[in-house]
Amino acid sequence: MTEERCGRLQLYTGCGKGKSTAAFGLAMRASGCGDRVVIIQFRKAQRCGEHVSAEKLGIEIIQCPAGRTGEKCAESCPLLAAANRLLKDGAADLLILDELMAAIKHGCVSEKEARETAALRHGGTELVLTGRNAPDSLIEQADLITEMKKIKHYYDTGLPARRGIEY
Repeated sequence: MTEERCGRLQLYTGCGKGKSTAAFGLAMRASGCGDRVVIIQFRKAQRCGEHVSAEKLGIEIIQCPAGRTGEKCAESCPLLAAANRLLKDGAADLLILDELMAAIKHGCVSEKEARETAALRHGGTELVLTGRNAPDSLIEQADLITEMKKIKHYYDTGLPARRGIEY
């Protein structure tokens, strides 16, 4: 295997805007190069503009049916189980686990389970994890970390999320 197709673990974290946006941009790039791309969204159930674009590019998106306000699963998280299958089978060239850190924060996924999933990547599967407050163990495990830092945000002035910009 060439170094070019050696799957790495990327982590987009921090309190600034743009973690999911960066991941979706990478998904577009990979899809444009003919890669198989799957995005699993934890704690998100709303259909947004990026879903429409992803469909046009053949990017599969799997969402948490409970969304942000839902209770954690009674058993192990089915989204994490899906991610584990994709990684074990090598069924995606790029796998994005969007808002995995929120799933950890809300008890849907344990930090240990997240580390174990990240360790499953092999071959050419690039794995991207997003979300605020990444635990130190995932930071240590990652090959690339980008921290989004809020300097100024219009939310602070009361402007709500805008269609086409934030969702």
